[in-house]
Amino acid sequence: MTMPADCEVVFLHRPAPPALRPFYTEVATYEETGGFAIRQIETASLAAPLIISFGTPFRIRLGRAPVAGDEQPSFIAGLDTARIFIASSGRSACLQVNLTPVGAQRLLGIPASEFAGRMVPLADLAHPQISELRRRLEDTDDWNARLDCAEGFLAARFGAAAAEPSHPLVDAAFGLIASGAVHRIDDLATRIGWSRKHLADRFSRAFGLSPKTVARIARFNRAQALARAAKRPDWADIACAGGYSDQAHMIREFEDFAGLTPRAWWLSLDKLGSATWHDPPGR
Repeated sequence: MTMPADCEVVFLHRPAPPALRPFYTEVATYEETGGFAIRQIETASLAAPLIISFGTPFRIRLGRAPVAGDEQPSFIAGLDTARIFIASSGRSACLQVNLTPVGAQRLLGIPASEFAGRMVPLADLAHPQISELRRRLEDTDDWNARLDCAEGFLAARFGAAAAEPSHPLVDAAFGLIASGAVHRIDDLATRIGWSRKHLADRFSRAFGLSPKTVARIARFNRAQALARAAKRPDWADIACAGGYSDQAHMIREFEDFAGLTPRAWWLSLDKLGSATWHDPPGR
């Protein structure tokens, strides 16, 4: 079962103010009220999502369909190239902050590479400020009030950080690659006065992925956004606008990151814009 047409999902989101976008892109709330099982797939992105759960925990697994025991309560996830398979009972609810890896590192005080490719329960982090945020969010059932609370928390945490970057060159390199402003990693290395190898080493130590892989994900995400915005995607145009050398190049990247051709991925989207999956027979 994927997402029935009459399934009720309340989804609110607020984009980050421009000054804080190096640290997070949006804060959102998600609430299922229909009681129908939902299956979704999230493909590789450049977000490090912080999830604070209020309902039945999601079952989540990297690279394959989740099973009993894969329940994930509140957690933070790092960068990864694998697809994320998500199952919920129809009674899940959460607040999600889409942190950038730069923001996640500032918030937690540890390199984003330490949680790349995995999900870390917030209980294991024992982070006092995040624990306090969770308690404040649990004090109200109003989703807009929760958004207000989260935005205030993020403004307080990142306001001073915006003026004092801890790793200015590495952070700037990530921002330039993620935005698509850099087309060749060699050019970026020259621009900041490092060798390509030194840039790759520093970048991977900070974020857990290489500059080249981050550039590939950024390009893939741009192509996804263009396709989602189109009623009938023109894949040749999207390949050109997305920065691919040709349509065949884009198809290979979609098959790598989404496990599907671009058209098959687009046809699999549900009404929330996520790809869906079905339980294997007998599960």
